[in-house]
Amino acid sequence: MDVRADQSMSIHAAKKTKRSIARRAVVFAAPFLVLVAAAAGVAGLMATAPKPDKNTQASLPIAVEIATARAEETSLRVTTQGQVKSKNEADVAAQVSGQVLYISPALEAGAYFKKGDVLAKIDPAQYKLSVDRSRSQVARAREALARAKSEASLAEQDWKDLGLTGDPSELTLQKPQVDAALADLKTAEAAVRESELNLERTEIRAPFDGRVMSRKANVGDFISPGAVLASIFAVDIAQVRIALTDADLGVLGLAPGYSAGDSGNSPEARLSTVVAGAPREWTGKLTLIDASVDPSTRLVYGLIEVADPFGESQTAPLAPGLFVDVEIDSGERQSLVSIPRGALKKNEYIYVIDGEGAIKARAVTPAMADAKTLFFRDGVTAGEKVVASFLPSPRDGMKVRDINAPAPAEEKVADAKNQKPK
Repeated sequence: MDVRADQSMSIHAAKKTKRSIARRAVVFAAPFLVLVAAAAGVAGLMATAPKPDKNTQASLPIAVEIATARAEETSLRVTTQGQVKSKNEADVAAQVSGQVLYISPALEAGAYFKKGDVLAKIDPAQYKLSVDRSRSQVARAREALARAKSEASLAEQDWKDLGLTGDPSELTLQKPQVDAALADLKTAEAAVRESELNLERTEIRAPFDGRVMSRKANVGDFISPGAVLASIFAVDIAQVRIALTDADLGVLGLAPGYSAGDSGNSPEARLSTVVAGAPREWTGKLTLIDASVDPSTRLVYGLIEVADPFGESQTAPLAPGLFVDVEIDSGERQSLVSIPRGALKKNEYIYVIDGEGAIKARAVTPAMADAKTLFFRDGVTAGEKVVASFLPSPRDGMKVRDINAPAPAEEKVADAKNQKPK
């Protein structure tokens, strides 16, 4: 009886263990079965989905800005840039020491003064005393000279009265004493002139017509000789130093070492920049080209001069420090072909468009260029069409179309198909 009971319990436990293992297998296998079912569903949907229509239209040419080369009668000119400075700039410095008693209102930064105006005054008291002392020394020296001359005259008369023969010595006639007295008088007179000059230098005067850049001294300051009171510049002529390439010299027909001198035939230069929010222009002359070439940049430098830069005839003052664009006219007119500056790629070549809209690279060298236009003597023919805008990944034979022209019919149809009905 006990044996049968044990066997029954063993069988029951084994069945229970099998059912537990089966439940665990189902739990672990369920996610994998879900993934497999999902993948099968997606595959079925993809297999039954409608196929997209193939695009049978040819790709459209790239839209670019196209310019037509034009023949122009123009004068050769060079464009460059430079910074304005005055022809004459100076530091107003004291030549004597002392305390500053007066500063002129014309010595304020930006103020205007005329040649000879008193810009500052230094305490003159000690220099007036020096003048008085030196003048008294002159009076004493003159008295000493008169006495020496009188004694020399008496000595000569005594020689004659004694009836001595032969020529008397200079010492007998007291000529050395007269010469010494005369030298003392000249020294005293020189001291007077020196003291008067120092007294005159206590008034610091303007060396030319000009304006003040900056002031560095004030009333009450004690200054020594050489101390700078202010920085000033002249207003008669403004200068712009410009850099020129060898090609620029070729356009102007000039060479290093050129000097206009007094010939009056120097090339005309037009200067331009923005002042007070508005474009301004000035006219000057190319007066000088350096006689040497900069070995580091291979450039040669020229000098533009503008007369009366602060005059009423100017549209605005041409102030030192302004950065200006410079255009120099050679005066020689030629027939050239022009295209927009944007058509030149990498400063080496342009893309010419043939009758079928295909592009081809062509190496060119401009005869002249300005901010917006390139000019050619050869390499470009009037009437040719060129790419005047950016072109991505260009290659010979690539088709392009004018971005400003009406869209091709194919493009209109494609756009119409993509529009949804309202």
